[in-house]
Amino acid sequence: MKLLFICIIWLLFNGQVQSHSLPKSITLASTNWCPYACENQPDKPGIVTEYLTAVLKDKGIELKVEFNAWHESVRKAELGQVDGLLTATQKEAPSLLFTKSRTTDYHVCFITKAESKWLYRGPESLNDVVLGSIKGYGYGEAVDQYIDNPKHGPRMKILEDGGIERLHELLLNQDIDAFLEDSLVVLWLLKNSSTKVKLAGCLTRNPFYIAINPNVHWANEFINMMDETLKENINLQVLNSIKQDYR
Repeated sequence: MKLLFICIIWLLFNGQVQSHSLPKSITLASTNWCPYACENQPDKPGIVTEYLTAVLKDKGIELKVEFNAWHESVRKAELGQVDGLLTATQKEAPSLLFTKSRTTDYHVCFITKAESKWLYRGPESLNDVVLGSIKGYGYGEAVDQYIDNPKHGPRMKILEDGGIERLHELLLNQDIDAFLEDSLVVLWLLKNSSTKVKLAGCLTRNPFYIAINPNVHWANEFINMMDETLKENINLQVLNSIKQDYR
């Protein structure tokens, strides 16, 4: 009985030590990607920013989000200048640790001017357009292979800075024929605009995850905690409620 009592006390103490090893705050990098993560919009900080802020607050952890160009956010996470990435796929940052439980998903589509007759019918159809994309983004395997192939360089416009606003500008100026972006992001950008664009085909939905630099001492414990937390029904209900506010 005495040995059992000692074991119980040890387990309780060990659990407390583990929980105390988690940080009081973490900094995750992103890019301005409304409505998922919105820079300089305190009233509408973004679906994922709001969701993970609420989830982590419940764990006693403050979430700070740092905004950069996407490739710069990935670089800073890999170098340990921030703790990780708010939303990412393994293709975008293979050296980081990822949750197995998704945060939510995204839906990449091809955006063209409203009068365009071009439609995406597979990678071969990309040879008929000048395509715009953002450096370092993971869009989906088939399209990523097309973008990464150097022979397609003359028919690509890959931005390091400027994001969707710049892609939209290039489309209107006829510098590109189509660009890639999540459908919700496009709708958010244009919801108060008279500009007419259309979805010219979409890829399959893809999940994205939280990514953490593996060198922070709490990385594995944090990942394990979030894998369980993001699957809880109460948190999925919180996510769905937040999504409704961004429609």
